[in-house]
Amino acid sequence: MKWQMGIALIIVISFIFPATSHYTSPHNTFFHQKNEDVKEVTFSDSKGKESLSFPFYRWGARDVVIEYKEEVTNNGNDAINITTYLAVPPSMANQEIKDIRYDPEPDEFKKDRWGQEVACYYYNLDAKEKITFSWTVEARVYNIRYILLPSLVKGEIPEDIYNAYTADDEKYKIYHPLIQSIVHEVAGNETNILIKAVKLHDYVIAHLDYALAGGWDDAPTILERGNGSCSEYCFAYIALCRAAGIPARYKGGTYLAKKPPHVDDIFHRMVQIYLPGYGWIPVDMTFDEWIFHHYAFGAHTNKFFAFMFGGGSSEYLNWTYNAWHIIPDGANITTNSSATWYQWSHAFP
Repeated sequence: MKWQMGIALIIVISFIFPATSHYTSPHNTFFHQKNEDVKEVTFSDSKGKESLSFPFYRWGARDVVIEYKEEVTNNGNDAINITTYLAVPPSMANQEIKDIRYDPEPDEFKKDRWGQEVACYYYNLDAKEKITFSWTVEARVYNIRYILLPSLVKGEIPEDIYNAYTADDEKYKIYHPLIQSIVHEVAGNETNILIKAVKLHDYVIAHLDYALAGGWDDAPTILERGNGSCSEYCFAYIALCRAAGIPARYKGGTYLAKKPPHVDDIFHRMVQIYLPGYGWIPVDMTFDEWIFHHYAFGAHTNKFFAFMFGGGSSEYLNWTYNAWHIIPDGANITTNSSATWYQWSHAFP
């Protein structure tokens, strides 16, 4: 069975990667993660004896300096009022934000319905005028690998997470006949959500080919067509997971494809699924297409830096994962986005 091979491969990969682990006092008899920015998590047996540091290993620490720029040009003949929202990079299990500087300073900060922070700019742009907004971040990033075992996916999914991240949205259409039929065929009567998630992951990998063609279609359209971008892989997989009762969301950001200085204007998005006992687990299917299946199920590289996380449509970022603009009807603007990696160097304590 493919999913059985997948689980075995995930376990094997988990233990062959080098790791830096630290120990804290035992918490309980299950894996425990308080929140996304926790660095050290412990597992103890029924006698309280401390064991390995879980649920993830981090290694390969790198200090990075990244500048994000958003250029907005008014192509029209009249001045217009514009609102621009920039995603504010969060600290997460794989990245620690040390400092962030804005140019210009935002008018205010807000959080969207997913808890993602955004920097807000309200301004008037004259005809043919261009303006640039930017932030520069200093952070520490890591390779991360979760050790995933079906027997340790235990406990209840918190009600607020379940309700928010199994709900439908315009890009998912989880009640569409195609989505429902795939889940019924692939997941069947399986009750362990890790095994269900691996099976659905394998289905997406087997039925989609990577194509950076522009546009973000909804999940049924993507699965019928048979190809898509990294964002469309995410929409398809999130839809299938949510239809199967697995909370799913995404995080988006930038990927270091070459040595610094490197300018990224393509960007990248991956899925996170919620597993009881573990928390939010990364699943990067486009990397699994390029390397080998399940390599990036529960892991990703220190060459990825997240701008944000989200569950779907956002009142400030819409479906994007870097910036969004509110403009008057009929206005004509052009936007250009880029992230420049200036540093990616070995980190020392």
